[in-house]
Amino acid sequence: MQHQLLARLFWLRWTTIAGELAVLAGAHFWLRIDLPLPALLWLIGVQVLINAATWGRMRWARPAGQPELLLQLLLDLCVLTALLYFSGGATNPFVSFYLPALAAGAATLAWPYGLALALCALAAYSGLVYVYQPLHIHDHGQAMAYHLAGMWINFSISALLITWFVTRIAAAVRSRDSLLAQAREQQLQGQRILALGTQAAGAAHALNTPLSTVAVIAGEMRREIRRDMAGNAALAMYEEDLRIVEEQIAVCKQALESMRLDADAQGRGDDTAALAPWLAALADGWRLHYPAVQLAVETGQATLVAGQLQELSQILLTLLDNAAHAVKERGGEVRLSLMADAGEKTAIIRVADNGCGIAPELLSRLGHGPVDSRSGGKGIGLMLAFAAATQMGGHLQLRSTQGEGTVAELRFPLS
Repeated sequence: MQHQLLARLFWLRWTTIAGELAVLAGAHFWLRIDLPLPALLWLIGVQVLINAATWGRMRWARPAGQPELLLQLLLDLCVLTALLYFSGGATNPFVSFYLPALAAGAATLAWPYGLALALCALAAYSGLVYVYQPLHIHDHGQAMAYHLAGMWINFSISALLITWFVTRIAAAVRSRDSLLAQAREQQLQGQRILALGTQAAGAAHALNTPLSTVAVIAGEMRREIRRDMAGNAALAMYEEDLRIVEEQIAVCKQALESMRLDADAQGRGDDTAALAPWLAALADGWRLHYPAVQLAVETGQATLVAGQLQELSQILLTLLDNAAHAVKERGGEVRLSLMADAGEKTAIIRVADNGCGIAPELLSRLGHGPVDSRSGGKGIGLMLAFAAATQMGGHLQLRSTQGEGTVAELRFPLS
């Protein structure tokens, strides 16, 4: 922000220098006013040197503080006062050139520094009322006309400079406020994700013991059934249920083991692979959990390579699960497609369904916090998916039409 202020002062000073040179040329060659040109041109040269130093200062990484900005404006004030001293003092119609400098100070400085600048300008103006070199105008009959024309030009230039400078500063402030609001929102979302991650880690640790206990009991029951299938008819009746319990235990253990392996892979930084075969394998694994849902996969881009597969897997499984819930009552289809945006070096993965769609008021809230839905979900999975997409430098977007279906589009950088 401070370097932006220096840049504004830099260009404001160049505009002022151009205006001063134009006024000197008009007064000398057109109005034939006798001016001390060497002294005035020397002072304009000082302004050029100040601006060159400002340009060099903007190359530094350290931001300019309030005292430095005040010094910059005071130098402009001193040069302007000297220019006015050699050209009629307070009788010069361009004496209100103090106003752009004061407007710049009011827009950029804290109030003590702004007040100090205003007092210095007031003192300089007051001094020019009594101490100055008078202008020598040969045509005294036109003196008032020249003065009024100069005042009009001065007002026009001052109004344009003040408007330009203040509006640019206001735009910079609005942009900064917008960035701060986005940073606060991302920080809040990050805190939510961290809390959810902590709870997930605790839940995964707590599940190990109950799963092991249930696995031992299921194993004992399986051995009892195998040992005496005919004599233990009560257990034989539940053989199919026992098989389902064993499968679900295996799924839970596989999920916990996958979490551990993903964490190890992320720590080693080796989660990079070709997208097409990886996506096909992900789809095959997902079909085992939703065998009744028809999933069509299009992976025409065989050369795409991406990293951060753990985050990508989390996002896609969430999107596929939501699509499956949307179509299971209507017997619809889920489509998973992969494409590339060569111009931006990004990959695009779309998950589309022809389910019932999402209501507009619900769609605008998904991904920004927990949201209750008709299917009984809380929207936490989508909130994690949006956060993971941002974390990997991508962007997740949802589009939906009620009665026609939903499209989730994920854009993310390629490796």
